[in-house]
Amino acid sequence: MVKVLCIVQARLTSTRLPNKVLMELGGTGLSLLEHTYLRLEAVPSIDKVVFAIPDTEPNDKLALFLSSKKIEYFRGSEDNVLKRFYDCAIQYKPEMVVRATCDNPCVDYEEADKLVTSLTGYDYAVTTHAPLGTAVEVFTAEALYKTYKEATGEAEYEHVTPYIYRNEELFKVKRIPYSNIPSFKLRLTVDTEQDMDLMNQLYSVLYHGEVFPNQAIYNYLSAHKDLLTLNAEVHQKTI
Repeated sequence: MVKVLCIVQARLTSTRLPNKVLMELGGTGLSLLEHTYLRLEAVPSIDKVVFAIPDTEPNDKLALFLSSKKIEYFRGSEDNVLKRFYDCAIQYKPEMVVRATCDNPCVDYEEADKLVTSLTGYDYAVTTHAPLGTAVEVFTAEALYKTYKEATGEAEYEHVTPYIYRNEELFKVKRIPYSNIPSFKLRLTVDTEQDMDLMNQLYSVLYHGEVFPNQAIYNYLSAHKDLLTLNAEVHQKTI
């Protein structure tokens, strides 16, 4: 039985940096996807990690890569990511879902575990004030099913959870402040070449064969703040 299912959305057809999830990080011999996978596998409360990828031909290469690495995946709608999550959940029948994205190889596995264990009595839980690229979202399967049936907007289809956190009269929402907010602004997601430059720098120094805590990232960047300029001008797409 899968009580807590982590669904990781991934694709090869990102507009600003295509194929980024298969790019090697920091000379480690592992791709961005594999490092994201390892960090999510390190969350004790997650029972299974599954990559939800589009069923389109350009993403066949991604399916082959996941198969070669013996990483479980599910294929569904490319544009309607909400349906992709819904169909994946229907197949695995979890009680709770963790939503993660494959462009976040610095996802905080310690904070993710806290979030999962805090969901009791709520429909949806999220970490607030976490550096971009470090957080996940957690929600009940029932909240996902309700969202799939009732959501109508394009943003709600593309981003999965807006219908939940925009309708707190329908869902019990819990917001947990990030426990260790850095004293400086940083961007730890990968959407552009500049983002990848920073990530390569971090992984070339911090990865030694096993996942490293986010505190190591913040300590290193605190001592090397010049690296923050690598992607400081990148603007995140808004919902």
